[in-house]
Amino acid sequence: MPQGTKISIVILMTSLFLSGINAQERSIGATFSYAGTGISFQNKVKEDTFIEIQLRAETTHLFASVSDIPGMTASVTWNMTFAEMTSPDGNRISFFAGPGISAGFADDIPIHKGVIFGLKGRVGVECCFNRNIALSACVSPVIGAHVSMKDGIPYMLFYKTGMMNCIMPEVGIRYIF
Repeated sequence: MPQGTKISIVILMTSLFLSGINAQERSIGATFSYAGTGISFQNKVKEDTFIEIQLRAETTHLFASVSDIPGMTASVTWNMTFAEMTSPDGNRISFFAGPGISAGFADDIPIHKGVIFGLKGRVGVECCFNRNIALSACVSPVIGAHVSMKDGIPYMLFYKTGMMNCIMPEVGIRYIF
């Protein structure tokens, strides 16, 4: 197959893919909690399903004055809406939950910086206003492992701070486009 034909096929496939993404509702915003502050991007896949990608600064140990620098994590969750109410003027409240994965470099108890990875869950509520603003509240526990070095020896322990996120609610604000 000639090089020009291959390029044409790639351009056609990319434009078809991007036209499908463009039709979906997306939002971008920020999340805040004692456990961390981050930016998030949501992409609606179906009417009742959305993917959220989050990049977050882990601040639990920073606010407790036991660490100097926040950790960083990235996560992806697949969320499903299980209940939704819409008002006559177009505002809606959605209740959602979903699984995902999380990885990064952060502190854990006892305080050691290290690599974290694990399964992430999300349960929450989101209020979408007809002015393209969404407010949300959720909890996002991470069940995983924390790998750190102590005296030159790698240690892998249960990620305790990730489970503490069960009791630290996270609020968010997003712009829908």
